[in-house]
Amino acid sequence: MAETLAFSWLVGLVCFVLGLLLLQLYKLVWTVDNRGYKLPPGSTGWPLIGETISFFRGINSTAQPRQFIQDRERRYGEIFRSNLFGRSRIVVSVDPEFNKHVLQHEGRQFQANYPKPLRNLIGKFGLLSVHGDLQKKLHGTAVNLLRFERLSVDFMEDIQNLLHITLAKWQAKRDIHLQEECHQLVLNLMAKQLLDLSPSKETEEICEAFGHFSDALLSVPIRIPGTAYARGFKAREFLIKRIYEGIEDRRKHPQVVRNDLLTKLLKEDSLSEEIIADFILFLLFAGHETSSRSMSFSIKFLTDCPKAYQELKAEHEDLLKRKGNLRNEKLTWDDYQSMKFTQCVINETLRLGNFGPGVFREAKEDIKTKGGFMIPRGWTVYVFLTGTHLDNKYHSSALTFDPWRWQQHLQDQELSKNPSFMPFGGGARLCPGMHLAKLELALFLHNFVTKFRWEALQHDKISYFPFPRLIKGLPIRLHLRERLDD
Repeated sequence: MAETLAFSWLVGLVCFVLGLLLLQLYKLVWTVDNRGYKLPPGSTGWPLIGETISFFRGINSTAQPRQFIQDRERRYGEIFRSNLFGRSRIVVSVDPEFNKHVLQHEGRQFQANYPKPLRNLIGKFGLLSVHGDLQKKLHGTAVNLLRFERLSVDFMEDIQNLLHITLAKWQAKRDIHLQEECHQLVLNLMAKQLLDLSPSKETEEICEAFGHFSDALLSVPIRIPGTAYARGFKAREFLIKRIYEGIEDRRKHPQVVRNDLLTKLLKEDSLSEEIIADFILFLLFAGHETSSRSMSFSIKFLTDCPKAYQELKAEHEDLLKRKGNLRNEKLTWDDYQSMKFTQCVINETLRLGNFGPGVFREAKEDIKTKGGFMIPRGWTVYVFLTGTHLDNKYHSSALTFDPWRWQQHLQDQELSKNPSFMPFGGGARLCPGMHLAKLELALFLHNFVTKFRWEALQHDKISYFPFPRLIKGLPIRLHLRERLDD
C-alpha cells in the first residue's frame, strides 16, 4: 500500500514538473517567435477561446467597459499580444499614434483582415473584404455618391422630407422606443438613396432583416438553425435577393428615370452584379447602423445632461428665429454649417457611442513597435478605437457626456489630426459616409428638439456588447411643442 502511494506520488510529481516545463516552453514560444523576434508582451488566455470571453465580459460592463484593456495596459502597455476571436496571432493596440500609423498605411504595411465569419456575412465584395484596385474603385464610388455637392442638395432635401413624415408618425404614437424608430428612419433614407425605395411595408421587412443581419455580425459563428449567426445568413439571403430584384427591374425598364446608386452602377457597366449586390448591401448596413444608433444615443445623452440640452435647444431656436419662426421651412447648407454646438454634441455622441469598436489589419511586413518589439508579418493588429475613445488619458472623465470638450476642435482638419478620436477610421478606408452621418444627425436633432419635449419612460443604460446599444431601446413619451417657448 505504501509502495503504491509512493509510486502515485512520484507519478504526480513527474506530471507536475512536466506540466511546468511545458507551460514555460509555451510562454517562451509566445515571447519569441520562430524567427527570433521579440514579440509584444501579452497573454494567451485559455486554449482555443483565448481571452475572448474576458474581452466581451469587460466591454459588457456598463460601469467600466475598458476593464479588459485597463488590466492589460497596466501589465503590458498600450500595445499587447492576445488571443481573441479565434486568432492566436493578434496584437491589440490602444496607442493612438500607432493606431493612426496602422490606418494610414493601409495597402502598404497593412491590409484589412476581418474574421472569416464576419467576411462571410458581409460578402466577398463588401468594402471590408476587398483589397487593391477593386477596393479603391468601390471606395471612390461611395465617396462620389456622398460628395458635398450631393449632400447639400439631394440628401438635404431627402432627409428633411423623410424627417417631417416620420416625426409626424411619432407624434401620433406619442410613446415610442426611439432606438427602434431611428433604425427604421435611417434605413428608409438609405433605401431611397441606394435603391430608390420609398417607405413601405417592404422597407419595414428590410429593416427587420437588417436587425438579424447586424446581430449576427458579432455573434458566436455557429451556423445551425435557431442561432443568431444562422438568422443573419437567412437575412443576408433575403437582402441580396431584394437587390437582385432591383437589378432585374432596372434591366427590364431602362426608360424609368431614377437617381439612386444602384441605377448609376448599372449604367457604368464596369462591375459584375455580384460585386454590385455585395457593395450595396455593405453601404446599406454601414450607413444604417452608424447614423441610427447615433440618433438614439444623442437623445439619451441630452436627456441625462439638461445643461447640454438647453444649450442645444437654444442654438436651434435662434436658428428658427433667424428664419422667421417657420418650423416647417427647410434648412439650407449654410444653416447646417452654422450649428456649432450641435457639432460638439455630434462629436461627443460619436466618441461615446461609436458603432464600430475597432478595425482589423494584417501586417504585410514585419513591424517594429515601441520598446523594440516586433509584430511579425501575417499577424493581425486589432486597432481598438473604443478603447481609446473611452480612455481618461486622452478624454478627461471619459465616460461622462461633455460636448463642451470639443469647442476648441470644431474644424474637421483639426479633428483629423487627433489620433485619439477616430470614429470613422482613417487612411484609405476612411468611412465614405462620415459627412452624411453628421448631416443626418444634425438635421434630426434640429427637427426633434424644436418639435418635441420628451420624458424617459424607463431608465436606460448603454451596453458595449456586442456593439454599442441602449439596453431597453430608450422608451420615451413625446410632447408636441406648440410654441418655441414651450
